[in-house]
Amino acid sequence: MSPSPEQGLVITDGQINHFKRNGFFLIPNPLGAEGVRAVDRAQQDIEPEWEATEFPQGFNRLACQWLMVGEPLLQMVEHPELLDGARRILGTETVHIGAVGLGSAVAVIGEDGRPQQQVQWHTDGGPDAQQVSFRTALDRHDTSNAPLRVLPGSQNRPPDEVADELLQLELATGTHDETPEMCFARHPHEVEVVLDPRWTLVWTPSTWHATGVKTAAGPRRAMGWNYYPAGGRTRDLEALKHIHPGWSDWPEDRQRLWGLV
Repeated sequence: MSPSPEQGLVITDGQINHFKRNGFFLIPNPLGAEGVRAVDRAQQDIEPEWEATEFPQGFNRLACQWLMVGEPLLQMVEHPELLDGARRILGTETVHIGAVGLGSAVAVIGEDGRPQQQVQWHTDGGPDAQQVSFRTALDRHDTSNAPLRVLPGSQNRPPDEVADELLQLELATGTHDETPEMCFARHPHEVEVVLDPRWTLVWTPSTWHATGVKTAAGPRRAMGWNYYPAGGRTRDLEALKHIHPGWSDWPEDRQRLWGLV
């Protein structure tokens, strides 16, 4: 059975206004407990094959893991209630799915040799990028399990201005002999999102965000998918074609929803 949103997904005008000002809000997980368990099982089933697979250079590995699950997740993010919510948030009549991910991001960052499992401050977009992402934790992301940290309102600020601000806070830690390439220092206005599987974060990755350090044992998995207005980002389009080579036989409405036409 495909995990589908429970009936009655309601996004209020107040939540949409909070999104526009601060870049995020939280709702009860639209998948419900059984839907989360279905995704959890799917992720564990696919992970061994995913770990053993070499993907073409430039592919986002977490997107590939998501896409390898196949129809259950494809159908889930195509659910009319989620599409309607995304259209209302973005203020557009047409949306498409342009980025997905499943698994543990902190496991991937270990490839660059850093001793700490932590994601640095960054933004995926900026003020001109319209996007909304639904992020669901499969394991509780508490303070010890690398929680997402967001800087509210930073999606509305010039990226260079925010980057300079974060750099000065990093230098103020007194831990660097040279100008660092990555910044992790806390910002006085950041929000640490302790994400429990009972809740879903609805946010824009155009906000500046980072994670805390993972010190807890055990997994730190999440699932996310992004909606964009027509003509928006298509980050994982080539991965989608690679993992689902029969995409050209999909109905035209589905192809359009995934940015294929």
